[in-house]
Amino acid sequence: MTNMKAVIANGPKDYKLISDKPIPTIKDGETLVRVLTSGICGSDLKMYEGSEFYWGVGGRARRGVIPGHEFIGSVVDIDPSIARDQSISVGDVVVAEQLVACRDQCWFCKNGMEHKCDKLVIYGQGIDGCMAEYMIYKKGSWLHKVPEGLSPTYAVLAEPVAVSVHAMDRAHLKPTDLVVVSGCGTIGLGLIAAIETYYPDVSIVGLDYFQFKLDLAKCIAKNCTTFNLSDKTVSTIADIVRKMSGEQNGADVFFECSGSPDSIRAGFEFVRKCGTFVHVGICKEIHVDAPWNAISAGKELTIVGCNLGRHAWPRAFEILKKCDLSRMITHRLPLEEYSNALGLISSGIKVVLDPTLPAPKLLNDSQSLLPIANNHDKKQLKINDSVAFVTGSSHGIGRAIAIALAREGAKVVIHGTNHDSPSNSNEGTTMTLLAQELSTITNNNQITPVWGDLSTKESVQSVLNHIKYPIDILICCDGENINSNEVNTASEGKICNDTCLTISDSDTKSILNRNFWTTHLVCQSIVPQMIRNHQGHVIIIGSTSALIGQEKCALYTVSKAAVHQYMRCLATEVKSLGIRVNCIAPGIGTEQNVTNKPEHIANAVIQLLNMNFVHGQIIRVDGGEQIFSC
Repeated sequence: MTNMKAVIANGPKDYKLISDKPIPTIKDGETLVRVLTSGICGSDLKMYEGSEFYWGVGGRARRGVIPGHEFIGSVVDIDPSIARDQSISVGDVVVAEQLVACRDQCWFCKNGMEHKCDKLVIYGQGIDGCMAEYMIYKKGSWLHKVPEGLSPTYAVLAEPVAVSVHAMDRAHLKPTDLVVVSGCGTIGLGLIAAIETYYPDVSIVGLDYFQFKLDLAKCIAKNCTTFNLSDKTVSTIADIVRKMSGEQNGADVFFECSGSPDSIRAGFEFVRKCGTFVHVGICKEIHVDAPWNAISAGKELTIVGCNLGRHAWPRAFEILKKCDLSRMITHRLPLEEYSNALGLISSGIKVVLDPTLPAPKLLNDSQSLLPIANNHDKKQLKINDSVAFVTGSSHGIGRAIAIALAREGAKVVIHGTNHDSPSNSNEGTTMTLLAQELSTITNNNQITPVWGDLSTKESVQSVLNHIKYPIDILICCDGENINSNEVNTASEGKICNDTCLTISDSDTKSILNRNFWTTHLVCQSIVPQMIRNHQGHVIIIGSTSALIGQEKCALYTVSKAAVHQYMRCLATEVKSLGIRVNCIAPGIGTEQNVTNKPEHIANAVIQLLNMNFVHGQIIRVDGGEQIFSC
């Protein structure tokens, strides 16, 4: 075999899998390995999405490179001098540190700071990385044999854990310290494991939006207290931490591990006077504002940067042997599913590509995966065994859909923006009473009311925290009150003066929030959970108005058109992962036209849920209002 499969990064959001990349051959000082495992992290996602840190002027990334900087490989060929000096043989399972340095030519390398080498390059960014079947460990790399007893899949955690160890070292911890770890992803959890291993008396506070990550943090460290940022505000949690700290009134060290600007700004609330702020995460943005007066005159903080994990790898392997971090690996996919793997990062912890796994079946020899129905003909999603979440179900179409699902035996979660949302449309008084009413109508006592705005990630998560079961069926109607002075309540929240040239900025934002943004945020929060469960069906309620131009319904039409296209893109992304995504487009004026009632839309939803070979489609339910030729 002379060629291999490899992912090529041609630029932001322009990655391509090819199968005719020549297998590289070694030069002086190099090692060729067969890639056994390739880890994907948040920085890989930021590079894919186009962060200026990678693609801007002077950025680390190079077009045409094979991405990926976390890897484990089996030696296929090696320079004899490297084999002799490092006691490495063909067949050994070996990892190279993620950086290549000049070793002894620049001031930094001569003084033990090789990770800041003047000629530094990073695998998967400046030189070919590991999203391939084979890769070269370059001259100037530091090689480590994987200790016996660690599988390649588990050992791939050594790279992020080494970064975590370096972050711990940079903080100069003391046994009596109270530290806050913001972002319990791979780096954050690795940091908690490192502190537990080398500073077991340090008190740790973990922050994240995902409860399963926080639960894992508490399993790793006995002195770990966690807070879900979806449940409490940053200020509330900071007050609790200050009380925990006693007289010093704040944490000794704040570790920022997410790269989120909000997390960075929040850190200055947590850390005490003369405390230490350690920034570990990679920001998508080049510039992030910081309260410099508070940093200097206010608190006189020590600000510490941290990057890579040079000199920390032996301890990283020690941590992997002592602490069971295997639950950090949440997904393992074949190389061909690199795109899906990137999409799983935000909802998982460590996503792993394994080039040794068999490729999924391909359609007509293209890179398009087979429709989802082919994977699930044997186990079709049954409505009466499902949990269904219907946004905007306090009235109208959403209410009718909730009733239809309940009659089919589903556990139904109904939603309104506020507890009294049903009263706004004269279809009830409160969400609690509406749930009771629907239970009586449908003879189904498994109807749960939730309420809350869905226009921010935090508010979406707050609503979802009240849902006890994994969601199998998601119906996206609308997500929030339109908050406009120009609301026409008889038109279901449409703007009265909705024309391209006259609509106000605030009304534009409101209508886009209601119809598109909330749909995006809800899908972004729920679909990853469906992926983990390998089943789910998303139906988004669009509109036939999105298919034509209208004189006085401009932004409503635009927002619904965005919903339609969003559905198509989401359907493309998840079609190989056990999830179906479709859209139902009611006819214009559904609520008023007696020939097209909300119940008609609800019936279409039930039929679509029972059709297991329909994916990525817009189903018009308009009584023939629009008839197009194919």
